[in-house]
Amino acid sequence: MKKNKSPENNNYGKYLFAGVLLAAIILIFFSRSDDDEVQVTKKTVHVWAAETDSMFVKDCYDKYKPQVKDDLVKQETMKLFCRCMLEKVKSEYDEGDLDKIKDIEIKKWDSECRDKILNSNFLK
Repeated sequence: MKKNKSPENNNYGKYLFAGVLLAAIILIFFSRSDDDEVQVTKKTVHVWAAETDSMFVKDCYDKYKPQVKDDLVKQETMKLFCRCMLEKVKSEYDEGDLDKIKDIEIKKWDSECRDKILNSNFLK
């Protein structure tokens, strides 16, 4: 006996094929959009001399040193803050262009670094 394919079985095959095709299209779409996001978030970190890095962090720390005095937690927090600011500056400027930094950038980075420290596990 030969089984005839019922119209219902043919429809299920079409739906299965359409579903697999749709899933493939969605997968391709999301994989491409993830690649775009990664490319947008990549930032160039300018390479500075080690002496310049050290001097930046030291100057930053010295600026706030009177506020932290002998409190070891505040001292470590300030060091984290200064390193964070260094990375923010290095992401945008070469070491010879430090005089081109704008006040609005400093305020933005200051806020970002403070938020990063407050939301980290360091103070918990």
